[in-house]
Amino acid sequence: MTDIFLSYRRRDSDYALLLYAWLTEHFGTRHVFWDREGIDAGKDFQAVLSQQLRGCRAFIALIGPEWNASEWIKQEIATALRRKILVLPVLVGDAPRPTAETLPRAIRKLAVLQTLETADLRFRARLIEALEHVITAPAARRKPAKATVHGIEDVRARRLATLLRSQSDHLQSRALELLLQGEIKPALEVLNEAFELLMALLDFHPGDIELEVRLGFLYKDLAQASQKTSPEHASRYIQSGRQIFEALVERKLERTVGASAWNGVGNMYLLSGDYNKAIECSKRAVSIMPSYAYAWADLFQAYDLAGQSGKPNLKALRRALRQIKATGKNDKLLASSIKKYEARLSFLDQQSSERNRLAP
Repeated sequence: MTDIFLSYRRRDSDYALLLYAWLTEHFGTRHVFWDREGIDAGKDFQAVLSQQLRGCRAFIALIGPEWNASEWIKQEIATALRRKILVLPVLVGDAPRPTAETLPRAIRKLAVLQTLETADLRFRARLIEALEHVITAPAARRKPAKATVHGIEDVRARRLATLLRSQSDHLQSRALELLLQGEIKPALEVLNEAFELLMALLDFHPGDIELEVRLGFLYKDLAQASQKTSPEHASRYIQSGRQIFEALVERKLERTVGASAWNGVGNMYLLSGDYNKAIECSKRAVSIMPSYAYAWADLFQAYDLAGQSGKPNLKALRRALRQIKATGKNDKLLASSIKKYEARLSFLDQQSSERNRLAP
């Protein structure tokens, strides 16, 4: 029996994964239930859900954009309300607070409960604080003993996790290649497969910072791939990625991870059109790790896009391009981008020369 029950719609599973990762990082996997990880194959899912609802101490109702209570979600919420346990409505994306008029009679009380919003910078802290009032001795408070291998099952689990991690890397690299080639639909298919793998990995290693970074960049790739075909989904992915990276940069991180997290925040600002913020964050990333080729590439893009509404910063663009060439010369994925950046800078230089020639 678990302590925290996570209720969500299938279309909000991307938000649910992020919330599940945060909760298991703090409380441990055995304290958190969501149906993608808590129901074994072949089990009667309704019986399992009912059992978990009868035993949990806290219930999280994840409310995404255009949320409406399906019959099963209505039953889940109504059961939690009848049991008088802690019920936390969590608003994600740009979801509005539910009103009594829009809710079925059985769950109208949900409208008067204090909500938490993931857009709130203190969301994680407020969520954990609320849950700790009803869940004693969370796993995260007890310092875990140093991990040791105690049998063939542990060895197999570690090997499987290593294979999943390697496959996740391969899929994200393949998706990036497809995005650079403009193959949006195949890229989305690959990214969704990578998303499933990361869910499995987070179950093996809840609280793994490196996996959180990977998840953040996966959201970035999903947002990039979805911008033209589904702006609504792109906006959701951008918000989820920002939440991951902004939470990471507040922590004391190893140099490489810290640089990745800052550049990740910059990527989200870049995708949402705040180019000056993107420049600020990517500059922070390369100041931490000057050899970070992809951060230099993102910095070039941010300077370029920022200059399109005014005068381009040619000096900054030249420096970024020099650094991309110096730090990413052996990276095959960057090779095609470098050629595009060279052509773009050459065009901007010609424009500048022409303006100077015509100036009185």
